[in-house]
Amino acid sequence: VHHKPSLWFNYLPLAEWSYNTSKHSSTGYSPFHIIYGKEPVPIPQYILGTSSVEVVDSMLAARQDMLQVLHRKLQKAQLVMKAIADKKRRFVEFKEGDFVYLKLRPYRQQSLTQTSYSKLSKRFYGPYKILERIGAVAYKLELPPASKLHPVFHCSLLKLHQGPLSSTPVELPPAHVDHHPLIEPLAILDSKMDSHTSPPTRFVLVQWRGLAPEDTSWE
Repeated sequence: VHHKPSLWFNYLPLAEWSYNTSKHSSTGYSPFHIIYGKEPVPIPQYILGTSSVEVVDSMLAARQDMLQVLHRKLQKAQLVMKAIADKKRRFVEFKEGDFVYLKLRPYRQQSLTQTSYSKLSKRFYGPYKILERIGAVAYKLELPPASKLHPVFHCSLLKLHQGPLSSTPVELPPAHVDHHPLIEPLAILDSKMDSHTSPPTRFVLVQWRGLAPEDTSWE
């Protein structure tokens, strides 16, 4: 812990407090606020020499010093993480009337009798027409009328369509899970029995509607 590495365990409660009471950029709230619905009562700032007891004065001053150090370190770490994230972000500008592909991660249902789902690799749907720009980095798309998706998406999920429009666009499946498309089986290509389970389990090789052959999977 900076200049006192041998005393790190003494400062764990303060480090935990500082982290849990600091606002996170992803939510705009501190973890404490998210759990309890309000911010905690702050630790009063201590002024050196307030206590007449030397041991108490020294202990409270050290606590105050460590809280300030932790606050600066957390702010520095947040700035570093933001800088790394900004390097990876792709801020692309589009115009109203452009056609773009929408990148989403489809889900497949693992059972016909249970609401269990698994993720597949992300893929592009569309192209869809841009109706308007929302804010600095989001766009509203003209999705099919049957789609239940919210039509506003971040620019990182969009890719500009080049050339003439295809007569057979990649359409979004009508069903969705947590605002992601839920795909349906197209055909059963094969079957096998797994004798390592008790009782033995039969698996089928499923071709999914609208997905590439490499997305075929045993279910």
